[in-house]
This record gives sequence, C-alpha cells and structure tokens, in this order.
Amino acid sequence: MDLWLSPHDARVRSLRSEGELLYGVARSLFGDCIALISGDHLLALRFVESREEGVASLQSEWPKTHLRYSPEVEKVIAQGFENPASVPVLAIGTPFQITIWEYLRRSPDAITLTYGELARAIGRPKAARAVGRAVGSNGIAVLIPCHRVISRGRLTGYRWGLDRKKDLLAWELARRDPLEMPF
Repeated sequence: MDLWLSPHDARVRSLRSEGELLYGVARSLFGDCIALISGDHLLALRFVESREEGVASLQSEWPKTHLRYSPEVEKVIAQGFENPASVPVLAIGTPFQITIWEYLRRSPDAITLTYGELARAIGRPKAARAVGRAVGSNGIAVLIPCHRVISRGRLTGYRWGLDRKKDLLAWELARRDPLEMPF
C-alpha cells in the first residue's frame, strides 16, 4: 500500500532524524538509477550519472540519516520497471503535490495528458502551472509517472531529460497490449 505524507508528518520527522535508510544502484534500459527505501516503501527512484552523484544527492536531502547500501534495493528497482504498481511508494509532499502524484500513479500505462488536462482532472482547472511545478518536483521516477505529462502536442520538461522522457513513453507504448489501445 502506498503512503502519501506531508513533510511535517511524525513518520517523516522520524525518518529524517538520524535513522537508517537503504539505497541501491542499478542499470536500467534508460540509464543508471538509484533508489532509497524505508521498510517496504520506496522513497526515491532517480536516474543518475554516477553512484557517487546519486548518493551525494540523497544524503543532502536526508542529512541526519545514515544511508546504507543494500543489494536488495537493486531488486526493488528491477521490480519497479517490470511492474511499477507492485512497489509501494512513500511520497512526501504538500497536499497539492500528493494529489497530482496519486493521480499519476493511478494513470494507465502509455497514456499521456497535458498539464491543463491534469489540472482539470483533479478539479483545479486554472492550476496548470502549479501542476507543472508539482510534476517537476516528483522524486520517484517511473513509479509516479511524471513522464506522461506533456504540453499541448509536444514533449516539454522532464527532470531527467527529454530524450529519456521520450524513451520511457515509447517503452510503455511498446509494452501495452494492442487490444487495450485507446483507438
């Protein structure tokens, strides 16, 4: 089961205060990834240039937390690409961000939508720019599929590069059952 928490939640404060989180690095079809987990929940999944860069980035976000390497996390990364819905996430954000991320997490594979469509879908039709900021602040790649959000008729902005966004969308489309296509 996914957890959607505010940064001020007691569970988040507990994680941030000198606890221990596990990380792992694995190669994917789209480049190297680093993931961070707590118990059964994935806290972060990011594309990185190097292990060192990834660990430094995570450590800067979790400065009082001990990050310990675990090869088990690599299995979670692989599982996330094979069956994203099977990996429980623990997303930490504002209520608005969480609303966006939950909606994206439930969206079908290989379906794209615009920032405006996403704003309307969550009942905030005039919030397309705020939706864009929430999408851009997502730190759980693939499992919260922010790569599916596009501008009208074109690919724009992706935290980990437009080429990767395009590749992720093509990969999802290629994996989709043709009998379930929306045409």
